[in-house]
Amino acid sequence: MKNRLARLADEWAIRDTLARYWRGVDRRDEALVLSTYHPGAYDDHGYFKGPVEGFVQTLAPAVWAFFEKTQHVSGHIAVDFDPARLDRAIAESYAEAHHVRREDDGSMRDLVYGLRYVDVFERREEEWRIAHRICTWDWARTDPCGGIPLPETYFRGHESKADPVFAQPTRVGRSDAPEILAVKQACADTLARYARGVDRCDPDLVASTYHADAYDDHGGYQGDAAGFVSWVKPTVMDAFTCTMHKLGNQLIVVEGGRAFAETYAIAHHVLGEAETPTDMIMGVRYMDILEDRGDGWKIADRRMSFEWERSLEVGSQVEFDGFSRGHRDGSDPVLARRSTASVPAAIGIVADRAEIYATLVRYCRGVDRRDPQMIRSTYHADAFDDHGAYQGDLDGFVDFVAREVWSRFRTTMHKLGQALIEIDGDVAQSETYAVCHHVVEEGGRDVADSVMGIRYLDRFERRDGAWRIARRELRWEWIRTDALDPLDPAWTHGKAGPDDPIFGPEASAVGAPRD
Repeated sequence: MKNRLARLADEWAIRDTLARYWRGVDRRDEALVLSTYHPGAYDDHGYFKGPVEGFVQTLAPAVWAFFEKTQHVSGHIAVDFDPARLDRAIAESYAEAHHVRREDDGSMRDLVYGLRYVDVFERREEEWRIAHRICTWDWARTDPCGGIPLPETYFRGHESKADPVFAQPTRVGRSDAPEILAVKQACADTLARYARGVDRCDPDLVASTYHADAYDDHGGYQGDAAGFVSWVKPTVMDAFTCTMHKLGNQLIVVEGGRAFAETYAIAHHVLGEAETPTDMIMGVRYMDILEDRGDGWKIADRRMSFEWERSLEVGSQVEFDGFSRGHRDGSDPVLARRSTASVPAAIGIVADRAEIYATLVRYCRGVDRRDPQMIRSTYHADAFDDHGAYQGDLDGFVDFVAREVWSRFRTTMHKLGQALIEIDGDVAQSETYAVCHHVVEEGGRDVADSVMGIRYLDRFERRDGAWRIARRELRWEWIRTDALDPLDPAWTHGKAGPDDPIFGPEASAVGAPRD
């Protein structure tokens, strides 16, 4: 157990380092970006390949001067440790990078990249930092931006140290004690339950994530928690046919009786029954202070930062034959098993949850890298899968993926958001948000991306010491099709097979698992 907890603490330290990197880029802090790398580390960012010091020097002229705002929102992060070295690991981070630019005609455009960071981390002098980075680029598109007038009460993030997150305490690449990990997990659960409450239209669940005297600045509302709940029901829950608050990179620092959290998110607000269905999408950050006053870790103070927004036509939102949609009337399965407080769990439970999360991540890698063996390793042999267009056993599901996914799309990207995992003995129930990209190629170039916002509702069982999926149900929330831009051929592209950089020489040296 001791080694297991040490690895869990190291993994969390690596995730924190990555979150600080994205904060540094988006807040335009060269020193913070550099602090996430070891001196002389190699960086392949497509347009730049070389020592990290040179990459950082390009940020001001090539990124910050060119774009009005950036937001790098991560999906899931897989961390694989070198079995031969305690101080070395590889991390694969799925991400969606937004670059907002004002054109000469005054219009706003957002250059969006789907990419993965393949990083070799090393621990030196007790700090985990990046020693080698390759960015793999999976797709690109250009979106219109703006068009939604927000009053001045909506706070905009500062591209400097004037941003409120710099008032929060910080840690630099160091592993936390087990009891701190348990607190951080409890806080992450609270924030995931908040998203569940809004998206499932459950005001009581939303209220349970706040202390009664909490303050919330949501732009359109500033005041106490009760007032916020009264505001959010008609303004958000009742106003849209679907919402999906997908959480991304999260940096939580525990100090004394408080936890300070910055959480990136992309919030979807779908008007599916309109004559022209649209999705109002917002890139935001939640800046929270959480406290435990004897009834679990809850939000004591919340400030929101609105980074960018747009309204996109999303086409028909009619039901797909065979697919189940998320419910907002109280009947969604996740509401039957909810708890209303996040208390630090036994550290063994936290470690079990980390293993379940790693299984969820491994499933995505298996699908996106087209590895049937890896997919099978995430299920029990007798598992049942309801993927909408397929319901049946594991063998049939793997055949379905090969026939209906791998044969039709150049590449896929299954990008996970928050995973709320509840364990009872050897059984666990998990709800995992995801956005799934399916890239279509014609004539040697990418032309379209079929995108789905979904949730995986999974039953995990621990058998012979291994947590695997026993039953999976996919619930879809929204769909759309995006036109794509060509990727620069000089950049490193993600591969849909074993020649992807995640299986390359640097990764192989660390021992990234294939099953």
